[in-house]
Amino acid sequence: MNQQEWIKIFVLMIKLIGGIVLLTLGKRFRNHARWVALAASIASLALFIAYLPALQAGDHTPFELNYMPALGIKLSLNIDWLSFPFLLTEEFVTIFAIIYSLGYIKTDDRTHLFYGLLLFFSAGMSGTTLANDIFLFYFFWELMLIASAFLIVNWGESEKRSATALKYFILTHLGSLFVLVALIIVYSQSGIDHFSQLWQAFQINPGSLQLVGSLFLIGFGVKMAIVPFHIWLPDTHAEAPMPVTIMLAAAMLSMGTYGILRFPMGFFTFDQFAVFSFPLMLFGVISEIYGAVIALVEKDIKRIIAYSSVSQMGYILFGLGTLTIYGVVGSTLHVVYHAIVKALLFCCAGWIIKETGKRDINDIRRVGRGRLLLTVCTMVGALAMAGVPALALFNSEWLIFSSGFQTPYTVLAVVEVLGSILTAAYILRFVGLLFFAPGKETPTREITPLSVKVATGILALLTVIAGFFPAPLFNYVINEVPLLFGGKW
Repeated sequence: MNQQEWIKIFVLMIKLIGGIVLLTLGKRFRNHARWVALAASIASLALFIAYLPALQAGDHTPFELNYMPALGIKLSLNIDWLSFPFLLTEEFVTIFAIIYSLGYIKTDDRTHLFYGLLLFFSAGMSGTTLANDIFLFYFFWELMLIASAFLIVNWGESEKRSATALKYFILTHLGSLFVLVALIIVYSQSGIDHFSQLWQAFQINPGSLQLVGSLFLIGFGVKMAIVPFHIWLPDTHAEAPMPVTIMLAAAMLSMGTYGILRFPMGFFTFDQFAVFSFPLMLFGVISEIYGAVIALVEKDIKRIIAYSSVSQMGYILFGLGTLTIYGVVGSTLHVVYHAIVKALLFCCAGWIIKETGKRDINDIRRVGRGRLLLTVCTMVGALAMAGVPALALFNSEWLIFSSGFQTPYTVLAVVEVLGSILTAAYILRFVGLLFFAPGKETPTREITPLSVKVATGILALLTVIAGFFPAPLFNYVINEVPLLFGGKW
């Protein structure tokens, strides 16, 4: 094997090995479990960055291992321009979640289990984007669900954690079953499991295209928490410990977008997928508006930010539905920017909850007094979420909104743009009540750990940098276009 193949293996394996070590032997060095997890995540990111020169040079040779030779099945890992932005997002979010947890998760007899499962959760997302065959894809798709469910049921923040974890597992697993049925149909009709060969092979039975496309879109729509498949998300994000919430909201939701790009948009032709354009745009608009309206009336600050994720996934789905190059690229950029901003806002929310001991937005007042960093970071995240120019989300929203007017569905495009007013409304309510509403300052119950402040500050800085310098990421992401619609776009 060459160096590039080894890198692809160890970007994934270093977290799996770290997780296994922590789950089996971690109790012996529980005080150092967090550092093992952080080191494994940083090493994985470093290896991914080391692969970028090969990716830019056009080296897309996958690592392959014979699994069932008689059936022509090979396990395969690869990094291409389609997986690049999603793997990058997941790697960074994992590191920030672990940094945040350094002061958030108190050391006890189960600390090693928490960090071991966190690495498995991260490895599930990494494996999903690294997988180059449908068998590995589904294995890691389920791994991220199982690991995250165990994290919620064991470290959830209330007595409802078991019920919430069960609801999360059942509903998202139901979506996974839709994906599984679609994968089985694809493999049974084509006899091929590698992504790069699916476009040619799947032309065998064009009559199955709409069925397969619908199964994929429903299954991945559940993972994205698109209305009406969103009902698992608010409770899950509110119940999960904050580091897990950060990973759920900032990284795992993006896996649904990746699935849509990799599968139906990856091997359908443009004309075959065009039948889904209007439904995707319509449900995108519905999710955007519904999530924003509920966020506008919610009281729990974690649930407010959770419902904003439902709304933001609507933006992404709308952009994909436009079937324009800039709409799709804008949606992919929105995945990355949303991850940064959503992680930032949840970090700020965690900071507020840590110091006040409260989550009801009506019980918290004047939290900015004596907390300049918290105030600045929250303002940056809020302004970015509202789509203010020169901050991260503005650039992707511009591409998504403008692409809507390149379709025959101008009315939907107008509604999409007008719906963004609701985003500004709920985020202004969020900031206004917490920082500027009249009332007695909520007393400090507990001092926020330095690790929380560091993670929050860096994410705020990244939000500004991403807004001022969008070109590098845009130039990387646009390379995904030749990999869509069977390379015939």
